[in-house]
Amino acid sequence: MLNLEYILIGKLPKTERDMLLENLRTERGYGRKVLEWDSAKKHIQEGALAEKAILVSEDAKELSEAQRIGMAALCYLMPEDGRTQREETAEEMEVTPPADMYAEGMEEIDGSFLQHVYERHHHIPWIILKTPRCIVKEFSMEYLDALFELYAGKGMTDYMEPLYPYEEEREYQQAYIEQMYRFYGYGMWIVCDRNSGELIGRAGVEHREELGGELELGYAIGVTWQRQGYATEVCNAILTYVKEELMLPSVSCLIEEGNVVSEHLAQKLGFHYCETVQIDGKQMRKYKVAFY
Repeated sequence: MLNLEYILIGKLPKTERDMLLENLRTERGYGRKVLEWDSAKKHIQEGALAEKAILVSEDAKELSEAQRIGMAALCYLMPEDGRTQREETAEEMEVTPPADMYAEGMEEIDGSFLQHVYERHHHIPWIILKTPRCIVKEFSMEYLDALFELYAGKGMTDYMEPLYPYEEEREYQQAYIEQMYRFYGYGMWIVCDRNSGELIGRAGVEHREELGGELELGYAIGVTWQRQGYATEVCNAILTYVKEELMLPSVSCLIEEGNVVSEHLAQKLGFHYCETVQIDGKQMRKYKVAFY
């Protein structure tokens, strides 16, 4: 089982190194070992432990070596000119600089952040949040059949778009995982029962073109679990996540006229009616909640 056990520190400016080490020092309870790249790389390679480690560095050669042995990597991006030492070296080598993510400072880089970088490298779906009854996490292809079963429920697509045909949906979801999650770090997630792991719905936030790029909240709870407070529980948690973790200023939602249940939920969640707009021939009522 893949698990992050080693955090390797490569070449970094002293102030950034000290900041990172201080952040990690407060998380010793995670049981991860923090080691210097130069002293640990040989043992990591020889012991085939690369898949259990992550490198934090600004150096091109170190990052390239990490990539060669299949190790996750976070690149420190120098904020002064938007370039890194490894980018300059890479230009000479005429290759694309390798890294799973980039950071312009170590202020927010701690064990939890590095765990996310590690998971992204190894294609492990992120767990976004947990509620008393649910786990909200990124979609993974093992849930594709369950997603089709969910959408087959009576009335599920009365007020939302159906899925594509199976193969087309499979391709769409694979691209969504690789592009939407990787680029934004958020999107439409799946909702699973916290005890059984069963897929019970979808919920999340996406940028909506029809809203001029505004963030839109969307949700769908399977028929079996409707009218039990799941939508309220999950959407409330997502709004808190958007405000406190993503630190985005507002969220909107578009509700087709006649969808009284969703309008009631939006109002319960603190959304306020703004206007009615026409999208693809449908009258959509726009609601919005502002955090700041």
